[in-house]
Amino acid sequence: MLPEWFHQLGLMGWPLAGCSVVALSLCLERAVFFAKSRWQKEEEYRRLSGYLTAHKEQPQPVRDSLTSVMLSELQPAYYRGIKSLRVIGIVSPMLGLLGTILGIISAFQAISMQTGPVSPSVIADGLWEAMLTTAVGLFIALPALLTAHLFAHLSEQQLEEFCLRLNRLSVSFEIGEFAEEREPRELSAEKLAA
Repeated sequence: MLPEWFHQLGLMGWPLAGCSVVALSLCLERAVFFAKSRWQKEEEYRRLSGYLTAHKEQPQPVRDSLTSVMLSELQPAYYRGIKSLRVIGIVSPMLGLLGTILGIISAFQAISMQTGPVSPSVIADGLWEAMLTTAVGLFIALPALLTAHLFAHLSEQQLEEFCLRLNRLSVSFEIGEFAEEREPRELSAEKLAA
């Protein structure tokens, strides 16, 4: 039922298979999330800016804190699963290395049971099985770490864009208030000169 190479992984086969399934499912979930968030980016910004606009009479430090809180509430959704991908990227090679060590031990046990001369095929067969787990562990770890880095970068990029746009909006409220305060003074100065 299972391929022959999976049996060659020995004791570490199932933990490595579990890591690969979890990493693949996390990558797919994050890919769907980021595709969806790109599609709904403007809608999300309108929601955030609407909330900030509703509080535009507040002083700028309060609005800045409000922006920070709103973005902090978004962070868990954007960073979900990234730590798990990084952990899988670290654990998978370790599991592979453990499998390699166990395979080498098994190969030396097979060699020690030989009563006659040891053929190179016995050594090569044991080492091949031992190295396979390291290769599989690295094959799982590299994509997991690369996608974790990619998704972290996309998260930072999107949240920084929201932050920049919300800060610009907040500053525009200040400029608008400053202009409103300046106009009556200028009018009164003109009236005094006339």
